[in-house]
Amino acid sequence: MRPTPSDPFAKIRAQGGALVVLLGLRAGMRVIDYVVAKLTFPPSGSTLTEAEIDRIRMIDGGLYGLENLVTLVAMILFLVWIHGLFVAIRASGRSTRWSPAMAVGGWFIPLANVVLPWLTVRDALRSLDRPTALAGAWWIAWVLAIPLTMLHGFLTQVSLVPELGRALEVLPAETLRTIYELGPKTFWPRFVLDTGAWALLLVIVTSLRAAVSSRR
Repeated sequence: MRPTPSDPFAKIRAQGGALVVLLGLRAGMRVIDYVVAKLTFPPSGSTLTEAEIDRIRMIDGGLYGLENLVTLVAMILFLVWIHGLFVAIRASGRSTRWSPAMAVGGWFIPLANVVLPWLTVRDALRSLDRPTALAGAWWIAWVLAIPLTMLHGFLTQVSLVPELGRALEVLPAETLRTIYELGPKTFWPRFVLDTGAWALLLVIVTSLRAAVSSRR
């Protein structure tokens, strides 16, 4: 449905429902991981059989694949949605400091993408009279979660691909021990930051949807 002059936000409302579901699922991935691990993995320190190791790898691989798929689809839909939102805001007669193209392109400009996603989301909130502090809280959590997500993604790949683990054996033993110890040490910081970042993005989208729903 194309937005009309009388209702420029129609398409935004229609797309917003699916986006909210995907963001909610992605925000819950750390909880899903934790619950599945508690229910299916042997106690820490147990001696594992080859069959148990294969089962753990299969479950880890499934969860990792699901998370990557949900993340990809959620981000694509979010970028489509935020672009449409900026178009609709301008069509409604309100102004934005950033263009619809920059609301998407800002995520992909090296160095500038450290701040542009925050600035454009804050701009959307400001234009629709929503609290702009949400954008700051979300972006802080998002940026801090990135290195932890990369670390745990790497460790997951090492556990799923034995050849990769063996390739790392060329590193000094102390370096390897430090790398592997970072996983447990950063589990809860990653849990909180990753969940918080996606949950805050969900709150932002929900807030913006509520704003455009009141402008029928």
